[in-house]
Amino acid sequence: MINVPTMEQLNKLPRLYETENICSEEKIAHLHFTADRCHWWAIEWDGQDTFFGYVLLNGWSHDSEFGYFNLSELLDIKVGGWLEVLNNPFWIPKPVKDIALIPKTFRSKDLSV
Repeated sequence: MINVPTMEQLNKLPRLYETENICSEEKIAHLHFTADRCHWWAIEWDGQDTFFGYVLLNGWSHDSEFGYFNLSELLDIKVGGWLEVLNNPFWIPKPVKDIALIPKTFRSKDLSV
């Protein structure tokens, strides 16, 4: 992984389930990982390895979703021996509703049951 997140960055994320009462559009994406047309936005984490966030793979918005992904798996991705996941160093935390790559149909789903 390029630009591995620091513990300081990771500790700024809410723990898993802390934002479950916040509607999905208002959840804050604290980190943004990317590799080519794949994107992972981290909203919460368990303090060890697991994130909850939004995932868009290969630019296919119809297959994108909120779910869980692991930092250890992102660290291990290396395509063709050279393409690695990048932790975007210029990412500014923002609400899901303000991320243009997340389809509006998914942004409007309310996950806060």
